[in-house]
Amino acid sequence: MLRRILSRRVSVEAMLEFAMWLALPYLTIGLVWAFFDAEQVHLIDAALRNRIPAGSDVGAFVLTAASWPARVFGFDLCVG
Repeated sequence: MLRRILSRRVSVEAMLEFAMWLALPYLTIGLVWAFFDAEQVHLIDAALRNRIPAGSDVGAFVLTAASWPARVFGFDLCVG
């Protein structure tokens, strides 16, 4: 059965569409998570302020939104 599924020809367009449909809930959950986890955003912002002073707040929000699965399992993002 797996061989039959893997032998199907799939276009690049279909693969990109599938990836975008998978990314939509991931990003939505990540943005909601980052909105409610303001303390983590602030900690990452403080660590990034020396490296990218003009965009550390946006970078911290994006990093927090992207790393939400690790935070669910209790891992802290170490930006140092």
